[in-house]
Amino acid sequence: MIHIGLAALLVFSPVIDQDSVRSAALDAGYQAEYVGAAGPIARAIHAAYDIPASVTVAQSILESNWGRSQLSVKELNYFGFKCVTPTSPGPIAVRCARYPTTECVPSPCHPVDAFFRVYASIPDSFRDYGRLLTTSSNYAAALPVRDDPDAFIRAVARKYATDPEYANKVIRLMDLYDLRRFDT
Repeated sequence: MIHIGLAALLVFSPVIDQDSVRSAALDAGYQAEYVGAAGPIARAIHAAYDIPASVTVAQSILESNWGRSQLSVKELNYFGFKCVTPTSPGPIAVRCARYPTTECVPSPCHPVDAFFRVYASIPDSFRDYGRLLTTSSNYAAALPVRDDPDAFIRAVARKYATDPEYANKVIRLMDLYDLRRFDT
């Protein structure tokens, strides 16, 4: 994937400067680095909770902007999990923090402030993801299809996100970055 991005830059850009090439290489590099770091954690979550690792990595990419979102950098929240109440972070998170977000239910999409879970570590964030998906009745319909990552995320997405394209976005990430390799 990295070579395609650089080749496209070289072919379609009439004026090439070193900063543009360097920027394209660095942008591609953080993605591979993130997948390389998240993959083993997702495999551990699969071993503990039987959740498709490909879906875990793809959702963490989408929810954390490759680990670069303010929520993931400051609060170690890689899945966008909200608190049960402003003062109830759940059994794994350590506290709640207020952040602006966008909700699409009810339609149309609109900005709101919400309270999100704060974790002591990245593995805690991933562990809470596995725990929540396997214990919440919201995701019970996904569990019988956990051997099919596409069907699993389609079932999860019904309750997980307000974005109607959420499942398609996760599947595109799984396809684009060959994330199903973590399921074997």
